[in-house]
Amino acid sequence: MIEMNEFKNTVGVNIKSVRKMLNISQEDLANKACVKYSNLVKIENSIIIKPSVYTVYRIAKALDTSVEHLIEKRD
Repeated sequence: MIEMNEFKNTVGVNIKSVRKMLNISQEDLANKACVKYSNLVKIENSIIIKPSVYTVYRIAKALDTSVEHLIEKRD
């Protein structure tokens, strides 16, 4: 099971990684996912500790990936 600290770091890092791999700006992703730009930035930088499942779902859908892919810990 993923601990909360691991979860917050993992989600933000994974979102940022996938976004950059797809060459999408934070502003474009926020618009596509219907998430406030400032919240996306805070999630990517692990300032928002517990993004809602629905927010992570919308971001995953906008990135054409799964929620599981965004929350899984990678080494």
